Amino acid sequence: MVKKSDNLFSNIIEEFDPMDESKSLELKKILNSYPYFQSASAHYLKTLKFQKKDAYFELLPKSAILTFNRSILRNWLHSSNINETQPIDLKEKYTFLDWFDIIDEDSTKIEKKFDLINQFINNPPKIKINKDYESKSSFKSETKIKDELITETLAKIYVKQEKFNKAIKAYEILSLKYPKKSSFFADQINGIKKLKNKD
Repeated sequence: MVKKSDNLFSNIIEEFDPMDESKSLELKKILNSYPYFQSASAHYLKTLKFQKKDAYFELLPKSAILTFNRSILRNWLHSSNINETQPIDLKEKYTFLDWFDIIDEDSTKIEKKFDLINQFINNPPKIKINKDYESKSSFKSETKIKDELITETLAKIYVKQEKFNKAIKAYEILSLKYPKKSSFFADQINGIKKLKNKD
């Protein structure tokens, strides 16, 4: 069935006439079977436009989504001379060397882009920093930790980090929070003071 519809579509394209309603119906049948067939959608859309059917406005957004380049679709739909607006003949084949000629036309644009990138890499822009600049922001970092968050583990971490004043403060807060362990915390504070005096 696919081959049959392919042949039918080829015949429609070869003798395409957007005013032919029978061809329009055939295109609609093909689209019902293959809803994402972009070329069939574009041809059917053109028949709807020329025949001034309301379905044109329903199919237009769907066809636009299927189309790789919408400007081609727009030119195809708005051209009045059918012979001039036939889609590009895909039967035209290029040799391997012909493709190099086609690529060479765009290569100068690509080379310019690479030159810009290389220029940026070789000469990166430099940001000048004013050393005399004074920040006017009123942001002050708060380093105080709330009493509720202080634990024995935090106090031990302060000792390991050699932040002895913070460790002593932490143990003092802990002795107030846990009076039963105040003698233990007092011993810890004395030990920290001895460590502090060694330094």
